[in-house]
Amino acid sequence: MALSGNTKDEIYYTQVIVLVAVIVFSTGFLAAARLLTPVAGTAAWISVLLGGLVGLAIAWLVGSVSSAFPEQNVVRIAEDVFSKPLGKVVGLTFALYCTVIVVLGTREFVLAISISFLERTPLVVTSGVFVILAAYAAYLGVEAIARVCFIFFGVVIASIAILVIFAIPVSVPARLLPLAGKGVIPVVKAGLLAASYASEAIVSLAFLRHLKDKRSVSRAVGTGVAVGMGIMALAVAFGIMLLGTEGISRVTYPTVQTARTVGAGEFLDRGEILFLALWFSVAILKLAAVFYAAVTVISDLFNIANYRLLILPFGIVSMVLSSVSETVVESFVAVEYFLSYGIWYTLGLLALLVIGSHMLSRGKGGGENSSTE
Repeated sequence: MALSGNTKDEIYYTQVIVLVAVIVFSTGFLAAARLLTPVAGTAAWISVLLGGLVGLAIAWLVGSVSSAFPEQNVVRIAEDVFSKPLGKVVGLTFALYCTVIVVLGTREFVLAISISFLERTPLVVTSGVFVILAAYAAYLGVEAIARVCFIFFGVVIASIAILVIFAIPVSVPARLLPLAGKGVIPVVKAGLLAASYASEAIVSLAFLRHLKDKRSVSRAVGTGVAVGMGIMALAVAFGIMLLGTEGISRVTYPTVQTARTVGAGEFLDRGEILFLALWFSVAILKLAAVFYAAVTVISDLFNIANYRLLILPFGIVSMVLSSVSETVVESFVAVEYFLSYGIWYTLGLLALLVIGSHMLSRGKGGGENSSTE
């Protein structure tokens, strides 16, 4: 099976870290507090950290699969492990998983920016702009996406650091009490929801074959998960300290409201516009990476030599599907449903791939020994 896309693309260890971090935190950064706080209460930020621990296990599984099949695409890996017919089905489910992330992510970012600043602009127009930018980045290839992510990530981290510095004087740490929140079981339940954000690191399987040095794949993916979930936990914690659990339940996107609440006199009046511009830039890069993963997997499924032929039809489908939800409530229900089940898909698929790869390696080893004897 021929590899799709530009096989000359090369990405590096630090770029994988940044790519995975962007994939993990970009979606949850804006609305994770809104989804997790009603479940875990004041301990929602602890739930994010628990989800991060699950994410580290997922990163190890991703690294194990990638190390066992260092030069192969997702479809080829699935075919080797499950046989060709079942491998095609598994590859199709992976493509659908990436498509759902693109659709829900586009919808969430479009709603956030429309509610905040573009209330009179039709959602389909904003969705079209997002999808076009993501599609163009995917057209350039994973190497270009990784390079731009690496540049923007430092700027975004600096913006978050500035926001935290301005938030400290007006935050109320007592709002994080009790640390146990609504109890152990709710905290664990919210942790599983948060783990679904970390589980999106599985998308990296679509481009890890382009990693130049594959000796530390698990460490690179794990570091990206840790950074992404750490940023998300920080956002949730400061959201609770600034807005309280009741305040978070009354706003749609707590991080946007946090940026509005924090200021430095007249110097940063309406400063959230600057923060959102940076955050949405990274959001587009996440969508571009997942967009790239989806179209390359689809091209491998149907043996299409150039994945770029699928960018236009996939972009149109993504834009149409992202416009299906007519209200914010419907959008959040869809996201919560995806978080409830996405983690199990990721864990199940990775576990089967790891077990299958070990069985294949043992079978090959046994066959070589017997033939030698």
